[in-house]
Parts: sequence; structure tokens; C-alpha cells
Amino acid sequence: MTAPDLGPVLHSGVNLLRGLSRRRTAVAESRRAAAAWAASHPELAAQLVTNPRPGSPIVDYDLLIDDPAGGTIMLGVQPDDGASWLVDHSTHWAAGNLLTVDGMQVSTPEAMLMLRSLTRPGLSPQEELVRFCVLRNAAAKQDVELDDVQAAADAFRRRHGLTSGEAMRRWLERMGMSAEAFHDHMTTAAKDERFRTRMRAELAAEYLARHRERFARVWAVWAISADEPVGVDELHGPLDGRWDVRLTRAQVWARDLPEPLREASTVGPVPFEGGFLTGAVLKREEAVEDAATLAAAGAEAFEEWLAAAAEQARVTWHWL
Repeated sequence: MTAPDLGPVLHSGVNLLRGLSRRRTAVAESRRAAAAWAASHPELAAQLVTNPRPGSPIVDYDLLIDDPAGGTIMLGVQPDDGASWLVDHSTHWAAGNLLTVDGMQVSTPEAMLMLRSLTRPGLSPQEELVRFCVLRNAAAKQDVELDDVQAAADAFRRRHGLTSGEAMRRWLERMGMSAEAFHDHMTTAAKDERFRTRMRAELAAEYLARHRERFARVWAVWAISADEPVGVDELHGPLDGRWDVRLTRAQVWARDLPEPLREASTVGPVPFEGGFLTGAVLKREEAVEDAATLAAAGAEAFEEWLAAAAEQARVTWHWL
């Protein structure tokens, strides 16, 4: 298939940028003009990016458009003001930014701070950051009180072992963050938590109805051995003389059982995690809509929602 000729639309985009007022007071007007231009070219998913110059009433603009052949094209108009490209680029909006998700720009320092708070297993740092940005965008309009911000700060300090004022002060110095910036960061974290809590409550019942088998309560015992398999009849014994065996007796949700045991009463020995698994379910109770079950279902439902939202987000990596 022949790629479309972008010459006319690129020329039109450059003319749009040349016609925008570069005064800070005219940013809203410029955004409206760019939105009208984007609406006339819907296949390009155009975005106007604003870059206020520090300590100046002047604003620079770039126009990002989707290239039908793949990737993103950035249009920018640089004024002939005598400043070298190296100087201008050092304050360019993309120079210190790592990515943009649905219009939310994330700088490299902000991304490093975000990564300190992310703990979901099985995701790459890039996937974690995108999901974090999706959450932050969705939670931005949440209303929080000072008590919510304090609770977020207390939880952050506990997680990072910042149990004294001196430890907190040293951490702020090491991170190059002011107390005011930390307060802003915790305000955002409180909004994230408020949104997360609300969404979990809203999604829990429907998710549980779709996945009741995952939230059955199960009493089970299983053994994972490195070399020599364990027999089913040995699960209830002392396993004397056996080494490199990990024995678990637990009351868990069915979803938390080793995968081969989730839909069986007895299994093994079968190959598992480079060794052997033997297990038995001693008791199973069907899922009920109590507080603990709904909380677990809501947490899982929220992760499903977040993953789907991240898949649909418009993401631009500025380092690629």
C-alpha cells in the first residue's frame, strides 16, 4: 500500500504553528486553534504541546502527529532570535521528558520517583510507568483533605523506613526535593489512592460474579521439591530425611494455589518451577460476597481495568 502524501498537511501544520500567538496569555486560544486543526485531520491524532520558557512571557509550541507509516512526527517552528540550537534545546519541553501518556508529560526525575513506588510483578519499567500515568490522569480530579495527604505521607515514610525527621530531611536532600514539592507529590498520591479505592469498590461485585471460582476459599497442602518427587501420601508426614523440599499448608483463595492444583483435589508429582509439585486440597468453600472477598476481587478488577486503560492510552516515548 502506498503511503499517503503528507506534504500538504505538514505545510498546513507549519502554517498553524506560525500563526499562533506565543504569549502565555494566549495559550488557551492557541489550544482551541490547534484542536480545530486536529479535528479537520482526525486520522493524524494531532496534539499541541506547549513549552513555557522559564522566567519569560514567551511560549513555544510543537505539533505532534501520528505518521500513518508508523511513529510520530514533531513539527516545530524555531524563531530566528539569535539563540543557538544547543541553548534552545536545553530548555525544550522534550529535553528532560521521558514520555507522554494521554497528554500527561513525565520528566526523567519524576519517572525515577514513580518507579520507587511501583511494585507490581511481571511488568517492565516501561509498562509500570504507563500504568502509573494512566492512574494519575484518571485520579487528577479527585478531591482530598489534608488528613488524606498526611496519611499518604505517613504510609510513604513507613515504606521507605523514614521514621525520623532527620531521616526524612536526608532523603529530601538526596532526592533534591523541597518540602513543598514532597507535599505536592503526596497530594497526588492521596488522589491516586482515593481513586483506586473508589474504583475497587465499584468494580468488585461484577468482577466477583464473573470469576467466582478464583475466590473460593481453599485449605490445601502442597510440596515443591527440587530433585526427588514427594508422594501424595508423604504430604501429611514429617518428611524426615528429605531436603530441598518446600512444604506449604495454607488457607488461600483458589487463585493463589499453584496452577496445577487450582482445579484438582489431588495432583502430582508433576513438573513445576524446575522441580516437582505434589498437592492436595483438603477443603473448598464456594466464594461468598463478604468484605474480604469483595476487597480481593476489587483489587484484581482494578488491575484488569488499569491494564486495559494502559493498552488504549496514547503513549509517546521521547527517548526512542
